[in-house]
Amino acid sequence: MKLSYQPVKSAGCLIIGDEILNGKIMDSNSYNFARFCFNDLSIPLKRTTVCGDDAQDIKTSMHNLLTQDNVDFLVTSGGLGSTHDDITYEAISDYFKLEYRLDQEVVERMQSLRKEYLAKLDKEQLDAFYRMATLPTTSTDSRTQVEKIYIDDKMWFPIVVIDEKVFILPGVPQLFVQCLPTIQSYLDSRLDSAKLIRRYVVTKTGESHLAPYLGNLQTECNKKCGDGVVKLGSYPHLDSHLNTISIIGNGVELKSDLDWVVEDLLKHVSGQCREITQDEEDKLSKI
Repeated sequence: MKLSYQPVKSAGCLIIGDEILNGKIMDSNSYNFARFCFNDLSIPLKRTTVCGDDAQDIKTSMHNLLTQDNVDFLVTSGGLGSTHDDITYEAISDYFKLEYRLDQEVVERMQSLRKEYLAKLDKEQLDAFYRMATLPTTSTDSRTQVEKIYIDDKMWFPIVVIDEKVFILPGVPQLFVQCLPTIQSYLDSRLDSAKLIRRYVVTKTGESHLAPYLGNLQTECNKKCGDGVVKLGSYPHLDSHLNTISIIGNGVELKSDLDWVVEDLLKHVSGQCREITQDEEDKLSKI
């Protein structure tokens, strides 16, 4: 049974893994999730937290995001594999006081889709593989709701959803990204989007020269539109010797509502100042 309708206005992200904290791999999931929140859901990502493969660290980090930051929905990434340090399901089960047990439906999907591979495993190896099918489960005396969502028939693993609010995702970037459209469909009827609009102006003028003018322009934006409605930011691209000025409108109706800000920038900022597209900014950011 569905919970009562709860609007979704903000998001949080919990990246789990020692390999992120010790620099073994580069985290791309938080970047892709932030873009997803801004471009697809049009809601602010309040905070991204990175924690290690430690049960107490996972529970504390989740608690802070849900209570202190009070996010409306939270995505976790990582710690769902078959080795001893993959403890995300178990830690989250403990946090919500849920049962943690083997899910037969997931086992059957594993057997259906990976039958030949699983047949080659000995008992200990198979038990390790089944750690990935050992999930948080609603007990008879619990009011906490647990759902499983499958992104398609070719995937055996589910997105585990707790109380329509916490979405437990794999850490593998390709799989993480594939889950996002399914989450969007799940949340669609509850989204209270902020109508986020972003435009970019690029210049060869350095940040120190820009700073006084941008500070004054931000004050003008606050006076005209209210605090937080229009936010300006400056982001240097050192290799290109360029600075991007980002103009974000939160709650503005149309892209043209930011025309006056862009025009002010083009008028007062030197250094071959010009407006650029999102694609152009993405290319600059990857250089």
